[in-house]
This record gives sequence, C-alpha cells and structure tokens, in this order.
Amino acid sequence: MHVLLIDDSIVIRKLLRAILESDGFRVSEASSGEEALAMLPAVQPDLISMDVHMPGIDGFETTRRIMQVRPTPIVIVTAGIDLSGAETAMQALSAGALMVLDKPISPMDPSFQSRTDILLSTFRHLAFMKVSPPGMSNGEGEQLPYQALAPWRERGQKVLAIGASAGGPAALKTILAQLRPDCPWPVLLVQHISSGFASSFCAWLAEQTSLPVRLAVNGQAAQPGHLHVAPDDHHLGLDGYGQIQLDTSQASVFARPSVDYLFDSLASALRGQVLAVLLSGMGRDGAQGLAKLKTLGALTLVQQPASSIVAGMPQAAIELNGASFIQTPLGIARTINNMM
Repeated sequence: MHVLLIDDSIVIRKLLRAILESDGFRVSEASSGEEALAMLPAVQPDLISMDVHMPGIDGFETTRRIMQVRPTPIVIVTAGIDLSGAETAMQALSAGALMVLDKPISPMDPSFQSRTDILLSTFRHLAFMKVSPPGMSNGEGEQLPYQALAPWRERGQKVLAIGASAGGPAALKTILAQLRPDCPWPVLLVQHISSGFASSFCAWLAEQTSLPVRLAVNGQAAQPGHLHVAPDDHHLGLDGYGQIQLDTSQASVFARPSVDYLFDSLASALRGQVLAVLLSGMGRDGAQGLAKLKTLGALTLVQQPASSIVAGMPQAAIELNGASFIQTPLGIARTINNMM
C-alpha cells in the first residue's frame, strides 16, 4: 500500500515514515499542499495522510483540490489541534476527507503507542477504498410529488434520526443548510468521528444550521428543533418517554456510537413514527436498523450511492430494501422540509 504523507515538519515526516514503513507501507512525502498536488499524477497513492497546518494552502483546500482532480482516501493526521485547526479539520471532512486522527508525536509520549495503533489500523482499513468527490449525483435532488409522502404524513413522526460515517459531513452540510428552522421534531445524529473531536464537530455543525446543536446528555428530554449529537464513545438512543439514553455497552460490529443502535432504539420506542436518514459511510452500520424501521412504517431516506463519498452504508441499506426513497442530500433536505 502506497501512502502520500503531507506534513510541513521534516521531523514528523521522518517519524511517520518510520511508523508506516515498519508496518509494510510504501511512503512518499510532500512538505506542502502545493507539492502534493504536483506529485499526485506521478505518485498515484492509495491513501493520503495530511496535516491541517501547512504553509501555502491548508489541509481543507488541499483536500478539496485532491478530491476534484484525483479522488483518494484522505486521513487528516494532526496534533495539538487548536480552534482554527479544528475548524480546518472539520472543513476538510466536509470536502471529502474520511477521518481525523491524533498524530503520534514522540515515542516519549504516554499516548504514542495507542495513537500509532489507531493510525495503522485506520490506514489498513481505508486503503484502496473507492471514494467519490462530494456532490456527485445523477439528478435525483428534485422534490418528490406531494402525494408520494401522503402515507407518512397521515402517520406522523416524533423524531428525525440521521446516521452517517465516512463522507457524512459533506452530506450533512448540504442537508442542514437547507433545513427549515421551524423543525418540529428532535434531531438525533450519530456520526462516526474519532474520539476527542466531537466538540469540534458540534461547533462546525452549529455553523451549518440555524438549529441549536448540543452533545446529547443522558436522561435529558430530546427537544424539538434541537440537534442532539452522540458524544464520544457512547451509543445514542431514545426511550418511550422521549428521553435520551446514552450507553457505553460493548461496541457493535461497526462502532460506538452505532447507527444501528440508534435506529433499533427508535424502532422499540416509537415504531413507525420516525423519519430516518442514512448517509455516506463505509461498511453496513445502520442498514439493518433502517430496514427494521421501514417494516414498521417509518419514512426512511437513503443517500443516493452516486452522490456519496463512500457508498458502502447507503448501498447496504438499499440491498436490504431499507429505503423508502433514494435521494441526493439536496433531495433529502427537500423531503424533510416537505414533511414539516
């Protein structure tokens, strides 16, 4: 596997090169976004590791340009992230980067080995993954006919639930920007994101929507018109009284938080009175839960695979007949607004 390592620090590049090569990776290096873009046609890496703080164009702009000219799995690997760095990292996710990880900085750091293990495991998992630029579609963003949604209008909804993984922030950015501010339901969101970045993710989400955004709190009533985000390393669910339930029980096959956990809890608590959305992501998390909700009568919206940066989760849901409708992020936003 060939990794292009983009970092302006020669010391960090040497350290990361040693870590990667000791695990069998082949490594090329670039000290800036501009240099990486110039190298890209010749190097053709399987995966890109990139810092956010660089001279010239930053990690966000570099990600955006790479996804335009040669879509490649990109992992943001950064250390000591400050507010501006967190913003850049979240922007990079919305531009098509798949994940943000803490950078192993020194073998003397107590967290060095755990960060190294996470980095190597993530790189092995993401390499060779097929990715697409944000916003790709084949024209299914148009509004559904009014009558198409009539059965679900009659049933009514009590919550809007959204699940996403790799590539999800790009779709969320489109959906949240379009969402009407008078949303009548609580919005529950599970987004797979690396531990330690949930607060930064919430701050970024708050810039995309007029809805109040907060990390979910155990036992708190899910408030209509508020976006409740699963915190680090906690499953997110809802009980029959409309109260948020956080759970640190064993991670599912996929992750903690798990999209399937959220959808399963809503199936138990609310049965078909749910509007559930499954967005871009790798693997199958959320597919079975979404299919269960659909059989109970819920309105289930799946991101069109062609518009997903990573099509795994949407495709898995479609294969299980879990989608009431398959739409682009813009189409999903319009359907949600119609249901309001």
